[in-house]
Amino acid sequence: MNKKLVQIVLFIAGNAIGAGFLGLPVALGGVGFWPATAAVLILYGAMLYTGQIIANFVLATRSFDLPSLFQKILGKSGAMVFCLAYFTLFFCLLVAYWTGLGNLFAFCRECILLVVIFLLIRGFRSIGPFNAVLTGGFIVAFAVLVFLILHIDCGTAMEIGDLTTLNRSLSVILCSYGFHAAIPFVCQQLDFDKSLVRKAIAYGTFFPLFFNVIILFVSFRALSGEELREGLARGLPVFVLLCEKEGIQSCAQWGQIFSFFAIVTSLIGVSLTMGNALQDCFSGKLMRKFHIIITVGLPFIISVYNPSLFIRTLELAGGIFLNIIAGILPLIAKIKGKIAQPLDFLLLAGFLYILITTIL
Repeated sequence: MNKKLVQIVLFIAGNAIGAGFLGLPVALGGVGFWPATAAVLILYGAMLYTGQIIANFVLATRSFDLPSLFQKILGKSGAMVFCLAYFTLFFCLLVAYWTGLGNLFAFCRECILLVVIFLLIRGFRSIGPFNAVLTGGFIVAFAVLVFLILHIDCGTAMEIGDLTTLNRSLSVILCSYGFHAAIPFVCQQLDFDKSLVRKAIAYGTFFPLFFNVIILFVSFRALSGEELREGLARGLPVFVLLCEKEGIQSCAQWGQIFSFFAIVTSLIGVSLTMGNALQDCFSGKLMRKFHIIITVGLPFIISVYNPSLFIRTLELAGGIFLNIIAGILPLIAKIKGKIAQPLDFLLLAGFLYILITTIL
């Protein structure tokens, strides 16, 4: 595997791994470990498939961004739907990140706020060294967490539970596989080499799948189904529940450290991406700081006002907006191009079902 391919694989993994996996055990706590793992695997396959669909369109059209791609295939309405879903997705994710950060690390939330504002003002050129430290901490904390798994006593959530609660959980699973918006950049970096692009997406998406299964395993071994359902009702990340449970403090503490690096890395990446996009849309002295207000100010205020929104915002982000971007639009584009397979219609029905259940 060449150096550039390794870099792109890690880039895709970094885009997909965020706060979504912190909500997975809580959202899936009522169904039990094995049904939860099956659902995670099935939706991983679906999101990997739609990612390859987008990549094929990008490679065929040499598009440099998804709005122009969907405009070519679905017209102006397709581009408008994508842009609306894209910005709303990022806004929901930012609310989720700030809420999760407040639940886990309220003591340092204001410091992170200042760091994000500084990076928004300075732009991407300041993120390199900072991101390297965060990534290193992320890897170390995850390795220690996996080691501590071996010393956790089994809880009761490993058993099969109430499968009727799975509907609400599907949107959170989708939220943990969001890498599709980065596909045009991936194709450009790999010189539109079809073979390398396919390998990068396949290898890069394996990491979030691995993380999701590990987090489920840790949480379901340590917590009972009742404790996880209580966490869902309170709208909290799973490591808040682990910290509240006696006898597993070491695992919970390293889980918190792992969560911190995961959330902050995603928070900075999404803030910079959305902030730069908004800055391109608005100009003039009065609008110069508008992108900071929308990207940082509003999500932060909402998270402070309602600290129990973590799970609900992940549901909205995954079940509606990422669903449209990564599931519904690519499949409609493929079906419109008359190159659809029976699987495409089945998957489209599945994504529409998740959309409807999330809204209802």
